[in-house]
Amino acid sequence: MTQTNSEIEISGKFKPLFRLLNKDFNPEIDTVIMTGGRYSLKSSTVSIFSLLAMVQYRWNVLYTRYTNMSITDSVKPEVSDKIEALGYNDIITDTQNHIECNGNRIAFKGIKTGSSVQTANLKSLSGFNCFIVDEAEEIPDFETFKKVFYSIRSETKRNLTILILNPTIREHWIFREFFEKKGLEGGENCVKDNVMYIHTSYLDADHKRMPKNILADYRRLQVESPVQYDNIVLGGWIQEPEGVLIPRSKMKFEKMQDIEPIYSFAVGDPADTGGDKFSMPFIHVFEIDGRIVFHVKDVIHSTKGIEVNTERVLDKLHKWRCSDLFYESNGVGLAAVLLIKNRMNAGQKIHAFNSTINKEVRIFSHFEFVQKFFVFDADFESNPEYKAFISDVANYQKDGDNKNRKDAIDVLCSAANILKIKFKNLLY
Repeated sequence: MTQTNSEIEISGKFKPLFRLLNKDFNPEIDTVIMTGGRYSLKSSTVSIFSLLAMVQYRWNVLYTRYTNMSITDSVKPEVSDKIEALGYNDIITDTQNHIECNGNRIAFKGIKTGSSVQTANLKSLSGFNCFIVDEAEEIPDFETFKKVFYSIRSETKRNLTILILNPTIREHWIFREFFEKKGLEGGENCVKDNVMYIHTSYLDADHKRMPKNILADYRRLQVESPVQYDNIVLGGWIQEPEGVLIPRSKMKFEKMQDIEPIYSFAVGDPADTGGDKFSMPFIHVFEIDGRIVFHVKDVIHSTKGIEVNTERVLDKLHKWRCSDLFYESNGVGLAAVLLIKNRMNAGQKIHAFNSTINKEVRIFSHFEFVQKFFVFDADFESNPEYKAFISDVANYQKDGDNKNRKDAIDVLCSAANILKIKFKNLLY
């Protein structure tokens, strides 16, 4: 496929994308997921698409990245570079944050406003019918994406959202929402319901236009590290990330419905800073054929604090017949202890503990015990909070940024410390 200038060559895999400029072509499609590895020409092709959409079809395009500060240094130059190639120099006005033509525009705006987690004010984004997100894997969650998605609501033109990304781990919300829920594995070129999938790699590009050293390095990586080659170069989704403390593949999942526990308890950690999660596993202890098993039957794993979750805590303590609740009383935890204590059933006790070590030290002291003795519920995926809990545990990095991901593994390690003492005779 060739567009306007003979020097612009586009892989045939992108042909369905350009057909979407015709509002009568698959009118139900409102989302395009574009995946691929390095040199797969995703961003380059969408740059051309956005300019054609604005000039020839009078679309208004919101072109974004999650991080505001990087958009004019990375995304916009990619689009601006295509203006001359398409022969649009004389009809387009190219400013710092906009590209305009005859009253229509491509606007460049970051989703994240700055160092905080707040998103940009979207009330001023009326009139756009196309929303493009480059490096969409940076968006932290489905809810943040939806805030912008819902602002694209033209009544006269096709409303289209295009997510451009290099696939990461299968735990990522994009894989969960757009692939797993639709029965896809990744790498497809197809249409499923309202979503068009386009997947490309350097294998679809003209190798004569690629630097020889890059091609040589891809071939080296293919031999020396096939997993990295599949992810970085071919754009495949990773089953589990490297460098995690407790890999998902090392976690055990079982059902324990018909077995009576010998002990049931819960451990809680208050969410005392923005982004922290109120995390509480409800654990059953079993002795089966001479082995001890600690089964995480249920969890609360919420960004809302103890005040909102008090009723849920009390309900689950009763439901799972927990005789003890251990609760970290540091900071706001003391108020939470008093709030729960006054409403517990007879026979239930709350044990406040004041941690003298930070979370990282506690995690590294007890994670091996969690990996060896803890079992998680086989039906966890039916519970969104339990699912998020497992995701946070399975993605905690040995080294790296674990912000907003440490609470689940931390309460498990607190539980491990309690269990090491209480069941020492059975364990060793």
